[in-house]
Amino acid sequence: MEAVTAESSAVIEFNEAVKDYGGNRRIGPVNLKIGKGEIVGFLGPNGSGKTTCIRLILGLIRSSSGTVKVNGFDPIANHVEALRHVAYSPELPNIQTFLSPRELLNLISHELYFPDNADRRSEIDQVIELVGLHDYAETKVGKLSKGMIQRLSVAQALVGSPKTLILDEPMIGLDPAGVAHFRDVFRDFASHGKGTVFMSSHIMSEVESLCTSVAMIHHGKILFKGSADEVVGKVLDYSLVELETTPLSPQTIQQLKEIPGITQINIADSGKKDTTAIEITVGEHDQDIRPLIADIVVKSGAKLYTIKQGENMLERAYIEALKEKKGGQL
Repeated sequence: MEAVTAESSAVIEFNEAVKDYGGNRRIGPVNLKIGKGEIVGFLGPNGSGKTTCIRLILGLIRSSSGTVKVNGFDPIANHVEALRHVAYSPELPNIQTFLSPRELLNLISHELYFPDNADRRSEIDQVIELVGLHDYAETKVGKLSKGMIQRLSVAQALVGSPKTLILDEPMIGLDPAGVAHFRDVFRDFASHGKGTVFMSSHIMSEVESLCTSVAMIHHGKILFKGSADEVVGKVLDYSLVELETTPLSPQTIQQLKEIPGITQINIADSGKKDTTAIEITVGEHDQDIRPLIADIVVKSGAKLYTIKQGENMLERAYIEALKEKKGGQL
């Protein structure tokens, strides 16, 4: 049996991993390392290889060449050792409709973790409360909404105190309150380096706000791996500053244009009375120029309601990366 070494200390590691399905269907080579305590957003269009990578991690399929290691072990050759503390939450799982959440969690925890009834009940109660299913614990799955089934999918992964969560679209079907709640759950899970979260998602805003790093895959190959800011900086050669003000004079607009780094200013109706929405494009620049912008606006006599860094920058970088097929490990 292969032991975990300092060189294989990554929780999840792909090294030149390839899965060849025959014909033109080939994923890889994939090179990717996920460390302890990371929350990684796994991004990519449909058919890019996300599901294949998850199946390789879980030991459900074997790589054609290269290696995949989980906790330092081959998830096929040493399945138990590799996945002992790993849990998986599928996207909207196909759960028997005649079971209730409590019955499902009781079945899972009895078989895998807690033969003692008292320990099992305590664990189930805690998990049900954690994922917000308290009011639906006895409701049959067939009567649950899509969002409640997704909560149950995460719940069954959390039973038994795993150290690594593999999540497939965990936020899908959740209402805004549910999304905010699970954001806190996953952050707490990974806090202080206690656990690792690897989640595939198409919700860029959630990845940007939750994940400590992102990995982009396209045509079976990793385009980028790094923090959201690093990925945005690597792909895009600009940033955005967004303002809401009262209408600005032509002289003020000209003053803004003269700030070093500003390359473009777009002005639009904000939809609010006597308020203008302004989007300022900033080229490569080392300093945060928002104080300069605010100073000019306020001194002009205009009212400055908001000023912030542009939103959805990760989504812009994602689209640009796929379009340009840029590559390189950060």
